[in-house]
Amino acid sequence: MIYSVSAIPSQPLLPGQASRRSLTKADAAYEEIRERILSCDLAPGSVIEQESLAAWLGSSTTPVREALRRLAAEQLVTLPAHSDARIASVSLEEFQELHTVRLGLETLAAGIAATKLTPGDVRHLRDLLVAPESASDPVRDDRSGALHRAIYTASRNRTVIQILDSTWDRIGRYRVLLSRTGTAPSCRTRAHEVIIDALERHDSDEASRLVQKHLEDTFRVILPAASEALQQYA
Repeated sequence: MIYSVSAIPSQPLLPGQASRRSLTKADAAYEEIRERILSCDLAPGSVIEQESLAAWLGSSTTPVREALRRLAAEQLVTLPAHSDARIASVSLEEFQELHTVRLGLETLAAGIAATKLTPGDVRHLRDLLVAPESASDPVRDDRSGALHRAIYTASRNRTVIQILDSTWDRIGRYRVLLSRTGTAPSCRTRAHEVIIDALERHDSDEASRLVQKHLEDTFRVILPAASEALQQYA
Protein backbone atom coordinates (compact mmCIF):
# COMPACT_ATOMS: atom_id res chain seq x y z
CA MET A 1 0.00 0.00 0.00
CA ILE A 2 1.26 3.49 -0.86
CA TYR A 3 0.08 6.31 1.36
CA SER A 4 -0.77 9.48 -0.51
CA VAL A 5 -2.04 12.72 1.00
CA SER A 6 -5.63 11.64 0.49
CA ALA A 7 -4.99 8.24 2.13
CA ILE A 8 -3.62 9.75 5.33
CA PRO A 9 -6.01 10.97 8.06
CA SER A 10 -6.96 14.60 7.74
CA GLN A 11 -6.05 15.29 11.39
CA PRO A 12 -2.49 14.05 11.78
CA LEU A 13 -1.67 15.44 15.18
CA LEU A 14 -2.75 13.55 18.26
CA PRO A 15 -3.94 15.07 21.57
CA GLY A 16 -0.31 15.88 22.43
CA GLN A 17 -0.24 18.50 19.68
CA ALA A 18 0.28 21.43 22.04
CA SER A 19 3.32 19.90 23.72
CA ARG A 20 4.81 18.93 20.37
CA ARG A 21 4.85 22.52 19.18
CA SER A 22 7.97 23.05 21.31
CA LEU A 23 9.81 20.22 19.54
CA THR A 24 12.04 20.63 16.53
CA LYS A 25 10.37 19.77 13.22
CA ALA A 26 12.37 16.55 13.00
CA ASP A 27 11.43 15.54 16.56
CA ALA A 28 7.77 16.37 15.97
CA ALA A 29 7.76 14.32 12.77
CA TYR A 30 9.45 11.43 14.55
CA GLU A 31 6.96 11.45 17.43
CA GLU A 32 3.95 11.62 15.12
CA ILE A 33 5.08 8.96 12.65
CA ARG A 34 6.19 6.66 15.45
CA GLU A 35 2.82 6.96 17.18
CA ARG A 36 1.03 6.13 13.94
CA ILE A 37 3.25 3.08 13.40
CA LEU A 38 2.78 1.72 16.92
CA SER A 39 -1.00 2.17 16.69
CA CYS A 40 -0.99 0.48 13.25
CA ASP A 41 -2.62 3.54 11.70
CA LEU A 42 0.27 3.14 9.28
CA ALA A 43 -0.11 -0.53 8.46
CA PRO A 44 2.77 -3.02 8.72
CA GLY A 45 4.50 -3.43 5.38
CA SER A 46 3.01 -0.26 3.91
CA VAL A 47 5.11 1.86 1.59
CA ILE A 48 5.39 5.50 2.62
CA GLU A 49 6.00 8.15 -0.02
CA GLN A 50 8.01 10.85 1.73
CA GLU A 51 6.58 13.84 -0.13
CA SER A 52 3.02 12.79 0.72
CA LEU A 53 3.96 12.15 4.32
CA ALA A 54 5.61 15.57 4.56
CA ALA A 55 2.52 17.25 3.14
CA TRP A 56 0.34 15.41 5.65
CA LEU A 57 2.57 16.61 8.50
CA GLY A 58 2.75 20.13 7.09
CA SER A 59 6.54 20.09 6.82
CA SER A 60 9.30 19.75 4.28
CA THR A 61 10.79 16.37 3.45
CA THR A 62 14.00 17.04 5.42
CA PRO A 63 12.46 16.50 8.91
CA VAL A 64 10.63 13.46 7.57
CA ARG A 65 13.86 11.91 6.28
CA GLU A 66 15.53 12.52 9.65
CA ALA A 67 12.55 10.98 11.47
CA LEU A 68 12.55 7.92 9.23
CA ARG A 69 16.26 7.34 9.84
CA ARG A 70 15.61 7.32 13.60
CA LEU A 71 12.69 4.94 13.16
CA ALA A 72 14.82 2.66 11.00
CA ALA A 73 17.34 2.47 13.86
CA GLU A 74 14.47 1.29 16.08
CA GLN A 75 13.50 -1.33 13.47
CA LEU A 76 10.09 0.27 12.95
CA VAL A 77 10.87 1.38 9.39
CA THR A 78 13.01 -0.05 6.60
CA LEU A 79 14.84 2.23 4.18
CA PRO A 80 15.67 0.28 1.01
CA ALA A 81 18.27 1.86 -1.26
CA HIS A 82 16.71 3.89 -4.08
CA SER A 83 13.19 3.18 -2.85
CA ASP A 84 10.49 4.61 -0.61
CA ALA A 85 10.47 3.92 3.10
CA ARG A 86 8.40 0.99 4.23
CA ILE A 87 6.75 0.38 7.59
CA ALA A 88 8.40 -2.65 9.20
CA SER A 89 6.45 -5.81 8.59
CA VAL A 90 5.15 -8.13 11.29
CA SER A 91 5.54 -11.88 11.48
CA LEU A 92 4.93 -14.80 13.79
CA GLU A 93 8.69 -15.34 13.94
CA GLU A 94 9.30 -11.80 15.21
CA PHE A 95 6.41 -12.09 17.66
CA GLN A 96 8.01 -15.22 19.14
CA GLU A 97 11.44 -13.58 19.24
CA LEU A 98 10.08 -10.55 21.07
CA HIS A 99 8.34 -12.83 23.56
CA THR A 100 11.62 -14.66 24.23
CA VAL A 101 13.40 -11.39 24.96
CA ARG A 102 10.55 -10.15 27.12
CA LEU A 103 10.35 -13.42 29.05
CA GLY A 104 14.04 -13.46 29.88
CA LEU A 105 14.41 -9.81 30.77
CA GLU A 106 11.17 -9.33 32.69
CA THR A 107 11.97 -12.42 34.75
CA LEU A 108 15.40 -10.96 35.49
CA ALA A 109 14.00 -7.50 36.19
CA ALA A 110 11.42 -8.84 38.66
CA GLY A 111 14.15 -10.52 40.68
CA ILE A 112 16.18 -7.31 40.77
CA ALA A 113 13.12 -5.20 41.57
CA ALA A 114 12.34 -7.38 44.59
CA THR A 115 15.62 -6.29 46.17
CA LYS A 116 15.04 -2.59 45.49
CA LEU A 117 11.31 -2.06 45.83
CA THR A 118 10.35 0.88 48.05
CA PRO A 119 7.04 1.36 49.90
CA GLY A 120 6.18 3.97 47.27
CA ASP A 121 6.78 1.42 44.51
CA VAL A 122 4.46 -1.03 46.24
CA ARG A 123 1.72 1.59 46.58
CA HIS A 124 2.07 2.45 42.91
CA LEU A 125 1.78 -1.20 41.87
CA ARG A 126 -1.28 -1.76 44.04
CA ASP A 127 -2.89 1.39 42.66
CA LEU A 128 -2.33 0.10 39.13
CA LEU A 129 -3.82 -3.24 40.12
CA VAL A 130 -7.20 -1.66 40.86
CA ALA A 131 -7.11 1.11 38.24
CA PRO A 132 -9.98 0.92 35.72
CA GLU A 133 -9.26 -0.21 32.19
CA SER A 134 -9.51 2.49 29.54
CA ALA A 135 -12.86 2.16 27.80
CA SER A 136 -11.73 4.23 24.82
CA ASP A 137 -8.42 2.44 24.20
CA PRO A 138 -8.03 -0.73 26.31
CA VAL A 139 -5.09 -2.00 24.25
CA ARG A 140 -2.76 0.99 24.25
CA ASP A 141 -3.74 2.17 27.75
CA ASP A 142 -4.13 -1.14 29.54
CA ARG A 143 -3.66 -1.97 33.19
CA SER A 144 -1.59 -5.09 32.54
CA GLY A 145 0.94 -3.23 30.43
CA ALA A 146 1.26 -0.46 33.00
CA LEU A 147 1.87 -3.02 35.74
CA HIS A 148 4.55 -4.87 33.83
CA ARG A 149 6.32 -1.64 32.94
CA ALA A 150 6.18 -0.49 36.58
CA ILE A 151 7.67 -3.77 37.78
CA TYR A 152 10.63 -3.78 35.44
CA THR A 153 11.17 -0.05 35.93
CA ALA A 154 11.42 -0.73 39.67
CA SER A 155 14.56 -2.77 38.91
CA ARG A 156 16.30 0.58 38.33
CA ASN A 157 18.59 -1.19 35.86
CA ARG A 158 18.82 1.31 33.03
CA THR A 159 20.02 -1.18 30.42
CA VAL A 160 17.24 -3.67 31.14
CA ILE A 161 14.65 -0.88 31.19
CA GLN A 162 15.84 0.53 27.86
CA ILE A 163 15.73 -2.83 26.10
CA LEU A 164 12.34 -3.72 27.56
CA ASP A 165 10.88 -0.33 26.65
CA SER A 166 11.90 -0.92 23.04
CA THR A 167 10.63 -4.50 23.13
CA TRP A 168 7.28 -3.44 24.59
CA ASP A 169 6.86 -0.78 21.90
CA ARG A 170 7.40 -3.36 19.18
CA ILE A 171 5.10 -5.86 20.90
CA GLY A 172 2.48 -3.10 21.04
CA ARG A 173 1.79 -3.44 17.32
CA TYR A 174 0.97 -7.11 17.81
CA ARG A 175 -1.38 -6.26 20.68
CA VAL A 176 -3.22 -3.83 18.40
CA LEU A 177 -3.51 -6.41 15.64
CA LEU A 178 -4.69 -9.09 18.09
CA SER A 179 -7.25 -6.70 19.56
CA ARG A 180 -8.87 -6.47 16.14
CA THR A 181 -9.57 -10.19 16.32
CA GLY A 182 -10.84 -9.96 19.89
CA THR A 183 -7.93 -11.99 21.26
CA ALA A 184 -5.66 -9.40 22.87
CA PRO A 185 -4.42 -10.58 26.28
CA SER A 186 -6.47 -9.22 29.16
CA CYS A 187 -5.35 -8.20 32.62
CA ARG A 188 -5.11 -11.26 34.90
CA THR A 189 -5.61 -9.64 38.29
CA ARG A 190 -4.87 -12.68 40.47
CA ALA A 191 -1.59 -13.43 38.69
CA HIS A 192 -0.50 -9.84 39.20
CA GLU A 193 -1.58 -9.86 42.85
CA VAL A 194 0.69 -12.76 43.77
CA ILE A 195 3.59 -11.20 41.86
CA ILE A 196 3.20 -7.96 43.80
CA ASP A 197 2.97 -9.92 47.06
CA ALA A 198 6.30 -11.60 46.32
CA LEU A 199 7.87 -8.28 45.38
CA GLU A 200 6.65 -6.70 48.62
CA ARG A 201 8.24 -9.57 50.59
CA HIS A 202 11.49 -8.90 48.69
CA ASP A 203 11.46 -12.54 47.58
CA SER A 204 13.54 -12.37 44.41
CA ASP A 205 13.33 -16.04 43.49
CA GLU A 206 9.56 -16.20 43.89
CA ALA A 207 8.96 -12.93 42.04
CA SER A 208 11.07 -14.16 39.12
CA ARG A 209 9.32 -17.55 39.09
CA LEU A 210 5.85 -16.00 39.13
CA VAL A 211 6.61 -13.52 36.35
CA GLN A 212 8.07 -16.29 34.21
CA LYS A 213 5.04 -18.51 34.75
CA HIS A 214 2.61 -15.66 34.07
CA LEU A 215 4.30 -14.74 30.79
CA GLU A 216 4.57 -18.35 29.66
CA ASP A 217 0.91 -19.00 30.44
CA THR A 218 -0.21 -15.84 28.63
CA PHE A 219 1.89 -16.56 25.56
CA ARG A 220 0.62 -20.13 25.36
CA VAL A 221 -2.96 -18.86 25.31
CA ILE A 222 -2.50 -16.17 22.67
CA LEU A 223 -0.04 -17.95 20.33
CA PRO A 224 -2.71 -19.76 18.24
CA ALA A 225 -4.64 -16.52 17.75
CA ALA A 226 -1.45 -14.65 16.86
CA SER A 227 -0.53 -17.31 14.32
CA GLU A 228 -3.91 -16.96 12.63
CA ALA A 229 -4.00 -13.16 12.78
CA LEU A 230 -0.54 -12.80 11.26
CA GLN A 231 -1.12 -15.11 8.30
CA GLN A 232 -2.27 -12.18 6.18
CA TYR A 233 1.15 -10.53 6.61
CA ALA A 234 3.16 -13.62 5.63
